[in-house]
Amino acid sequence: MDDQKIIDALNNAIFKVSDEMIEFLKDMIKIPTENPPGKNYKKFSNFFSFYLKKLGYNIKVIEVPRNRLKELVQFGKGDRPIIFGTYGNGPVHIAFNGHYDVVPAGDDWTYDPYEPVIKDGFLYGRGASDMKSGLAMQVYAIEAIKICCADILNNFTIFQTAVPDEETVGNKNAGMYYLVEKKYLSKENTDLVIITEPQGLDKIYFGHRGALLLTVKVKGSKSHGSMPYLGKNAIDKTCEAINELNLFTLNKSKNLISKYPITPENSKRPTISINTLKCGDWSNTVADTCEFTIFRRLIPEEKLNDVRNEINEILTNKIERNGLGLEITENYATESVIENTENIFYKTYSEAIQKIIGKNPIYVLSPGTFDLRFTHKEGIPTLNYGPGILEEAHMTNEKLNLDDFKKATLVTAYSLYKLSKYYDEGKFS
Repeated sequence: MDDQKIIDALNNAIFKVSDEMIEFLKDMIKIPTENPPGKNYKKFSNFFSFYLKKLGYNIKVIEVPRNRLKELVQFGKGDRPIIFGTYGNGPVHIAFNGHYDVVPAGDDWTYDPYEPVIKDGFLYGRGASDMKSGLAMQVYAIEAIKICCADILNNFTIFQTAVPDEETVGNKNAGMYYLVEKKYLSKENTDLVIITEPQGLDKIYFGHRGALLLTVKVKGSKSHGSMPYLGKNAIDKTCEAINELNLFTLNKSKNLISKYPITPENSKRPTISINTLKCGDWSNTVADTCEFTIFRRLIPEEKLNDVRNEINEILTNKIERNGLGLEITENYATESVIENTENIFYKTYSEAIQKIIGKNPIYVLSPGTFDLRFTHKEGIPTLNYGPGILEEAHMTNEKLNLDDFKKATLVTAYSLYKLSKYYDEGKFS
């Protein structure tokens, strides 16, 4: 059967299961797995495990030991189940990966974020793009192959993995990090990891920018609000430090633009974001404490330790040298991550995008980090391709284009078909 006939057959198979696939996605969205703190994880694990079992997977629910939770869970509490489904027993081991946690929905939604609604070809709900649609896609790409060309699955062992705690990042976490640490995914047992984060139909992520997340605590001293000169106002020096950090990064970004294909375009420059600020405890008392967080994103041309030193110098000059206490906690740090794209996996996905989407694929680095860093460090070839649009992630009224959802599923199914054929032809490496 030629390529176009296979694409048509797979497309017909996806059409047959599309209602089922969308209902599966809606049912996942209805479980509010908000993180932090990590709500309804057990409920989701039970649902997803039972669903995969019905589809013929052997299921293992990996429970992170409770004595590891303090180490691996920075911003939450409770059990952290990982779902690990295995299908087939072929020589090529392909692991799909998605995270099932979502950021808190917040307010001002037009629709209930956990009662998904379809309107004008879009599915609305928290996790519709980031990234329960990726989980649905990775499951139903295999279901389409079962209908169309099940024999190719003889070449594969398929792992379906769904992990928690991607949204709260960390140098370690109770999701993908734990899978890699415990060798559920390793160079010895996994040929390729396909992460299904949203990025657009014609894009393949091959890495991400670096990141540094810090919590800064400033300590002054109280006094009566009518006599501020008797105290040390932590807010004043905190504001000065924040202004200096923003100005320094802005000036740096004017002259430092990455040569790498990072999207959106503005992410080719270093960025900084101050995202929380908690100061003082009463309007008529000089604030003796201030706490804020810094999220600094690095382009590949920057080195993590250099950025650490820049931030520490500014904070020391503005706070500590002015007689206030300073405590800096590093919550998360990673260099930029760049995968090798010169292999059969990237070649195959590129061919699939060209044939199905009708565009030359774009290899991009993500502006934010994701779980690829763990498999990259382990040396397992990894790429990211998934439905949804990155810009929809974390937004109020988050939505998913359902046509794109089906096309991304087709790209993934066809990529596996081509990988199987390359393996039969001895071209797999």
